[in-house]
Amino acid sequence: MYTILENARIVISLLKQHNIRHIVLSPGGSNIPITQGVQEDPFFICHSVVDERSAIYFAIGLYQQTGEIIACSCTSAQATRNYIPGLTEAYYKHAPILALTMSKHPKFLGQDYMQCPIQTSLPIDAVKASYTLPRINDNNDRELVIRTANEALLELTHHGSGPVQLNIEELDSETWVLDRNIKQLDEVRCIHRYHYWDNIDASELNNKSILIVIGDHREFTPAEQLCIERFCHTHNAVIYTNLVSNYYGKYAINGNLAVQSSTQQYFNQNLLPDIVISTGALTGDYGIYSRLNSAPKDSFQHWRVSLDGNVVDTYGKLTRVYEMREEDFFTRNSNDDTENNHSYYTKWLSLIQTLNYDVQLPLSNLFAATLLSKTIPQGSTLVLAIHNSLRVWNFMQMNHRVHSLSPVNAFGIDGATSMTIGASCATEELCFLITGDLAYLYDINALSIREKRNNIRILLCNNNGGFEFKGGNLNDYVDVGKYIAADNHFINSQGWAETNGFLYKKVTDPTQLEQELPLFTSPSDQPIILEIFTSPANEKEAYDNLIRANWHGTPDETTKREIISGASIIIKTIAGKTVLKKIKQIIHK
Repeated sequence: MYTILENARIVISLLKQHNIRHIVLSPGGSNIPITQGVQEDPFFICHSVVDERSAIYFAIGLYQQTGEIIACSCTSAQATRNYIPGLTEAYYKHAPILALTMSKHPKFLGQDYMQCPIQTSLPIDAVKASYTLPRINDNNDRELVIRTANEALLELTHHGSGPVQLNIEELDSETWVLDRNIKQLDEVRCIHRYHYWDNIDASELNNKSILIVIGDHREFTPAEQLCIERFCHTHNAVIYTNLVSNYYGKYAINGNLAVQSSTQQYFNQNLLPDIVISTGALTGDYGIYSRLNSAPKDSFQHWRVSLDGNVVDTYGKLTRVYEMREEDFFTRNSNDDTENNHSYYTKWLSLIQTLNYDVQLPLSNLFAATLLSKTIPQGSTLVLAIHNSLRVWNFMQMNHRVHSLSPVNAFGIDGATSMTIGASCATEELCFLITGDLAYLYDINALSIREKRNNIRILLCNNNGGFEFKGGNLNDYVDVGKYIAADNHFINSQGWAETNGFLYKKVTDPTQLEQELPLFTSPSDQPIILEIFTSPANEKEAYDNLIRANWHGTPDETTKREIISGASIIIKTIAGKTVLKKIKQIIHK
């Protein structure tokens, strides 16, 4: 029989999977969910210590003799305060003691409610880290609790041992209530961390389809690229990249357009891997995030490779963290020189080869990308502002190496122009910035930086406001122009550009853009700004046309999409946004 408090049940399940057997229990009501769950389970070795001031010291003594992680559980109110002296000793002794504390629902904090002081205000030298598990109301809460609880248990021995607090929030004032119908623990995903010195069995990757997802990364050294290629040579692996990955080796594919224009069902049936290995920082790739995050539970394992060893559960399916260099991981996991049949890579490559870029596009950021991506000189630096610029350029299949940057990790509107000028100071090659009018306006003072050089090229797509808020369904329900998308804040960049020594060029039609590109992609005695004047309607039409030309889905999914897309235009024109909203809701059901 277990508690109705799901986050407490998850903790008990993970204690077992992380092999934490000893638990020191102090009496109380709030921690009944933990006490009841462990006292009847033969896995646990339970110890009763009434005084919490003694409990942690008792746990330290157990640790000294056994060398094992020791858990301690106390009730709420003053009990956590009584842990502090022992935890301080454990902190300086580097003893891995897990303090399982309980706290009332946050609505009671500071409200003169009984037994409700703040439970997580421990001194900085009492625990290595403090984590709180929120009450679970939906699957997002559940995934957060699973990841956080795993992270807390791993932190006990991460970069040296020491005490950790894991605080469990209650649902209300009576969450100690037990349910006789809950007789088994939930099946909980366990995350493990491995280091370079751990024994790694490369045979676990045999006969598995492997998707290596590389996020934002500096250019790979030849040695790093060689070991990744050797890994792929001996395994059934694909390297999923986009421009900010800066990876151009063998077995690499840019699958962004293929993924964005495929349904979840198509992806699950044709492209879903057995194992995802991620490395690098944020991808900025909403397509692959959505497909992997929305894949069925336990449909694949996610292994993260990073020297920081952090628990980064991007897709809600993390099972392993390899705290080591990429070069070490891929070298140690390459079986031998026997080449794999590469059936998984063949699937991806076959799909990529069907991509159709011969599509009629209006003047837009996407249209400019289809032209400039073919003519940008090899070795150039390419800086992409978020959102629209990053998205449409990641659709492009670059057939030569460029060095790509983006403020994608904090994912803010600012900084792309400054980043471009900074990069230009360290290279003789051309440095291209692709940006929209709001991102350009946000960082416009960067044009006055004195160190700017003549190798700077800025492609400014002026579509009058934030297209992100106009391209989707939001515009069907609410007026986004004046305040959300911030229309009419920016007329053109000519005056400020020329004041700061830029050669300014204005483009208002596709032919003119083609005529200006040779100058834009060649050396000059001035930095250049090429401003394209387009519209949200053009941006949406270009995006929809390219996606439509590359659509992959089951027949029923394709039919539903065509109904929604076609009907939206007609209904919105004739009946208005309110009727359109109601009809969309019916179709999606």
